[in-house]
Amino acid sequence: MKILIASDSFKNSLSSHNVANAIEIGFKRVLDYFEYEKVPLADGGEGTIDSLKDSIKNYEEIEVDVLNPLEEKIKAKYILTDDNTAVIEMAKSTGIELVKEENRDILNSTSFGFGQQIADAVKKGAKDIILTIGSSATNDVGIGMLQALGVKFYDEHNEEISHKKILTAKDIYKIENFDISSLKKFIDINFVVACDVDNPLTGKNGATYTFAKQKGASADDILFLEESILKYSNICEKRLQQKVHNEKGTGAAGGVGFALQAFLKAKSRSGIQTIIEFINLEEKIANSDLIITGEGRVDEQTIYGKTIMGVLNIAKKYDKPVIIIAGGLDEGYEKLYSYGASAIYDITPISKPLEELLPHTEKNLISTAYAIANTLAIDINK
Repeated sequence: MKILIASDSFKNSLSSHNVANAIEIGFKRVLDYFEYEKVPLADGGEGTIDSLKDSIKNYEEIEVDVLNPLEEKIKAKYILTDDNTAVIEMAKSTGIELVKEENRDILNSTSFGFGQQIADAVKKGAKDIILTIGSSATNDVGIGMLQALGVKFYDEHNEEISHKKILTAKDIYKIENFDISSLKKFIDINFVVACDVDNPLTGKNGATYTFAKQKGASADDILFLEESILKYSNICEKRLQQKVHNEKGTGAAGGVGFALQAFLKAKSRSGIQTIIEFINLEEKIANSDLIITGEGRVDEQTIYGKTIMGVLNIAKKYDKPVIIIAGGLDEGYEKLYSYGASAIYDITPISKPLEELLPHTEKNLISTAYAIANTLAIDINK
């Protein structure tokens, strides 16, 4: 029997690579004579590049100097393959995990570093660029990123506000015009945006109202940002002669999705679907007898484009059994059975608080995998 372990990370505790290793350890204690293949997964958020490296051949991991959301100098990595495809993870330069919770300042945060990553990849010859834009710390509607790509922004007096100053979210409301002549060099680049968010740019389900609070925004910040972005998006759509602010994914990464679609003609796609195709997961599932997948939290929201659903959809196509192992289960997880899940397990003892459980995630995961393997061994030996 061939077992495919294809899991997402367990956020704040184990990477997808370490999750796969823990499950394999638990299973091999009982079923060591089976064949195992591990394919760490991600849906476009933090950890995407690290999960891809095990599945890509002939690539270079490039490190570039960038600015983090608070304009501090850091180094960020991206992948460039031999066929000139770059995979750039926004979380590496502009991720929320790069800023301590007590230091998060959404009005003074910028996506400039993400633009630096993109510019470096193009300079090094990238022709196809996959951009994973989950887990961002910013809500600057991508003006920092665009500035790093050479776009100039002007105020009502036609004075350049992007001159000798990195733009942040608090500068959005000042913008009355822009010069995009620098973007001509990107006209032949194929940009694909991979994320698991389909929110529009503005409104109650938009970037600001949905995500800004978790990035440190106050109620007043949210009102200011929403008003600023509404004004800015109207200016953009008049200048660019296109309406995209209501398109799916334009609200991703604090509006970076809007900037990529409107200014760089990027195509927005499901994060997990993009990753699945990139690593040829369908072939791996078709050639396996049992698939084990999972992620940190499994609930009703899991059915809306999360990693597990990507795995279930392919497995159902080939009539393959799927076992789901979750860090924790919440209301509505049972719905996954109707999408093809064979069994769903929870590694978390409910009697303990989360902060006590996180340090023991690996141990609990191995124990759960061991218990599942014992159950399978009983059925196999009958």
